[in-house]
Amino acid sequence: MNIFGFKKKQEYSSKDILKQLDNCAEDFTFPMLDNGYVYPVHSKLSAYRDEKRWALIIEVIGFNYRGGGHNGISNCLHIFGNCIKTKPGTDNDNFLYLTDDSSEHSTFDEEYLESLNPETKTMILRDNEITVNHNREFYLKKGIELEEDNKIFVWEFLRGLEPEYNEQFEATEKEIRERIPADLPKIIESTEWNHPDCADSEIPSKNQTFKQIAKVLETGQAEFYKPSEKPNNHWKNWPDGGTL
Repeated sequence: MNIFGFKKKQEYSSKDILKQLDNCAEDFTFPMLDNGYVYPVHSKLSAYRDEKRWALIIEVIGFNYRGGGHNGISNCLHIFGNCIKTKPGTDNDNFLYLTDDSSEHSTFDEEYLESLNPETKTMILRDNEITVNHNREFYLKKGIELEEDNKIFVWEFLRGLEPEYNEQFEATEKEIRERIPADLPKIIESTEWNHPDCADSEIPSKNQTFKQIAKVLETGQAEFYKPSEKPNNHWKNWPDGGTL
């Protein structure tokens, strides 16, 4: 569009998007699914755009053993874009803590807050009471290898809640819109994608997923997202997560 002989400048490009993601990866504020302090459980990616604005949110649900117990269970929202309220990447206000003890017992052992209390039968998740499963066979059938014979660790328990409770751990629309513009349309949503191995120096701009997403955000054409690489964001693909 020409106004008085001047061409209107494009608001943003895929190059701009990838540069922001790469900068965050260099600053360790882009998701590392094998973060040594966090046992990964579930993740979700959502992208939003219009002609002037873009936003990308990557949710990483996991257990940080340094927090312990419910303080270690969180959904960390990594938020990127040119219209967001915080600095791109992570921010203290972007951690969602969604669980608590029920009225009957403490959910976890009171000494280390790292394993299930054998006496507890329920836990609170988003104000709803859910069952705590102590059946070891239940976890083994889900492909969860229990590390010890006499206890179930917090991250093992959380992985046992997948996929039935994934949506309850994900951010609600209200929680999302508190962080990005309410009128910004969503164009991509996925719980399966190929994620870069940042610990091995792979950056987003060299990863097929984020190159394609950047193109979708730039053009508004969702068909540019045609991943051919196998999804790897499931926790089983990041065995070093939480083991530091």
